[in-house]
Amino acid sequence: MSISISIHVFFVVFFAGCLNLQNSIAAIQKNDSSGSIDINIISLSIENDLPSLPKLFFYSDFQQKVEIGNGNRNAYVKLLNMNNHTGVFVWKQCAQFSVIPSMENGHQRIFWSVREDALYHSWDNANWEKKESWGSC
Repeated sequence: MSISISIHVFFVVFFAGCLNLQNSIAAIQKNDSSGSIDINIISLSIENDLPSLPKLFFYSDFQQKVEIGNGNRNAYVKLLNMNNHTGVFVWKQCAQFSVIPSMENGHQRIFWSVREDALYHSWDNANWEKKESWGSC
């Protein structure tokens, strides 16, 4: 008899949990008709496309000194909040770097390629725009 009561209690609790979950999903969908949840973060990826020497170092308001290795397998990847961020790349010379979410046209995935002539920016990791040239440190 006690097993039968336990099974009934389990199903009542399980059913109540399902109803609560359904209400939560309905509330999210009501707030966003597309069915997706807006997460306000930036995914930043930086690739070192320079010759191997000298080494490339990166400093920023969100990261102390970090060495970024050559090639896409060594890309530096970081999730950032939606604040403006700045930094500098140090190689043979220096290049300024900034992430300004309001200038990213709603894109939350940002790619940077560090090359011999300049820093390049992309939203799709395929089409690149030259942004910052190297200068003195």
